[in-house]
Amino acid sequence: MKLCALIPAKDERLGIGRTLSSILAAGLDPADVYVVDDGSNDGSGDISHSFGVNVLCNEKNIGKASSIARGTEHFGLLEHYDIIALMDADTEVCKEYYTAVKESFNDPSVVAVCGRPQSVPYNWLTAYRCYSYYMTHSVYRSGQTALGVITVAPGCSTSFRTDTFKQLDWCKDTIVEDMDCTIQMHKRNMGKIIYQEKAMVYTQDPKSLRDYIKQTNRWYTGAWQVGKKHHMFTGVSKVDLEYKLLLGEALILSIVLCLLPLWAYLVPRKLFMFVTVNSLVLMFISLLAGWDSKRKDVILFSPLFVLLQTLDLVILLRSFWKIVVCGRQEHAWNMVARY
Repeated sequence: MKLCALIPAKDERLGIGRTLSSILAAGLDPADVYVVDDGSNDGSGDISHSFGVNVLCNEKNIGKASSIARGTEHFGLLEHYDIIALMDADTEVCKEYYTAVKESFNDPSVVAVCGRPQSVPYNWLTAYRCYSYYMTHSVYRSGQTALGVITVAPGCSTSFRTDTFKQLDWCKDTIVEDMDCTIQMHKRNMGKIIYQEKAMVYTQDPKSLRDYIKQTNRWYTGAWQVGKKHHMFTGVSKVDLEYKLLLGEALILSIVLCLLPLWAYLVPRKLFMFVTVNSLVLMFISLLAGWDSKRKDVILFSPLFVLLQTLDLVILLRSFWKIVVCGRQEHAWNMVARY
């Protein structure tokens, strides 16, 4: 099976070199690596050229989804490859990445393979993301694979069969193209979407609270957009039910959070017990995450994670109100700072 890597990049000077170095170290030939420079102003395209890979430069910024579609057409990837591996320009792959991906596609029913993102250590925010990724991939993802209900094939580490890729609509009516395309595959019954634990990538997460809020808001806003677009609130398929279970649970917790002042007034002892138990459970899972990823910072910063957990719920509730209740449209999003 012939595989290529496709990387959309916008002002990624700080990370694109490490990304390309890791891809080449993983055994991919430069001729099979394609970068779409989406109107960068920092020389990202020139850096990419220096690695001998294929580079397409957009004269102006057209967005990630449109860059993926344009790069695919411009380079004729659908005609020349069996697998298209999407990458983010701030993401480094492990040396076994492409071998593990190809092995997964030996099953002819598999149409997409999700890798395992790991957060690059930086501060307490990236430590919390390490905890979040552990929850997603060690607790949820394996079960979702078994049930056939993976809701998000992450854009930083997902590979597609070209027969499937060409049927996807890389449109701009949501701000989470990876989740949108994942649900498209489910709704059209294209085949299996699986999680490959050995296909590990290391990705940059926000280093400032401002960027963390921007990125989390984008994810939740996009999740509600996808739910509306694909009628998942009223659907009864397996993936619709999984969507309602995941976001419904989080929404209920968000509402409970809003009622905490009343709870504190009426039953202060029960509130204290609830907060204590939640904090202990969170710290225990953080211990497991830190052990699994060999990250001491995850354990060190775990007492602060309850603050970010609360912030996540506030952002989720606000995005629900904005998109679902008020029916607002949102099609633009801002990049987070690289390091």
